[in-house]
Amino acid sequence: MRRRAALLGLFLTAAAGCAALRERFPGPDVLFIPTPEGVSLEMLRVAAVTAQDVVFDLGSGDGRVVVAAARDFGARSVGVEIDPELVKTSRDAARAAGVDARATFLWQDLFVTDLHEATVVTLYLRDDVNLRLRPKLLAELAPGTRLVSHDFDMGDWAADRVQRVRGPSREHTLYLWLIPARVAGTWRTRVGERDALLNLTQRYQTLGGTLSLDGRELAISDGRLAGDRITLTAGSLTLSGRVSGDAIEGRAAERAEATSLAWTSRRVR
Repeated sequence: MRRRAALLGLFLTAAAGCAALRERFPGPDVLFIPTPEGVSLEMLRVAAVTAQDVVFDLGSGDGRVVVAAARDFGARSVGVEIDPELVKTSRDAARAAGVDARATFLWQDLFVTDLHEATVVTLYLRDDVNLRLRPKLLAELAPGTRLVSHDFDMGDWAADRVQRVRGPSREHTLYLWLIPARVAGTWRTRVGERDALLNLTQRYQTLGGTLSLDGRELAISDGRLAGDRITLTAGSLTLSGRVSGDAIEGRAAERAEATSLAWTSRRVR
């Protein structure tokens, strides 16, 4: 009887500990399935990681992507993992690889991690977790940040690139997105010496709207963002430039003309 009571006490203590942990880290449960080493490297290649990058791996498991980013690409890398044993394993792996000065591991719920300094984010989660995470990624990551997900997409946010990679036992799918600048709104615009008004609608990296120029309202077609790079077609006019907050600077060219004009815009609402 005493043995049963002791076992019950241990069970209740463990359950309370789990409950306390989930209260502290309320993120989703994702079964840890390691990404094959070759696929991990390909994720980083797809993101074009360099030594100037800060790579965040969300749900970093045993740390292999984080270690590879530091060891093989020279990047500063951060792993975010909710399982404390996997965090310990990851830190040991970074130390063994000699990259512990550049590879950091956080025992943390990925939904509360501050992502603002990331230039690359890698994921191997689940489709439903990706969808829950999507607003945070779009809100916190700077335009042009590269996002790579292994096997799971982002719902109606179409990837900028999809690549298949052959692993040891199956084919893997890698999805790449560039975080798009936020450009929806009304912009006072100047094309060469002509004033215009640009109204933009946005759905992720796809743009629509109108350009009011020379008394005509032209529909935007082929509007697209690649990070902070913007391209638009309005009638016979093609505009391309770079977004910086509430300003756009670039060039505009008529289809039949060999020369281009300066294009500037400033968001007014």
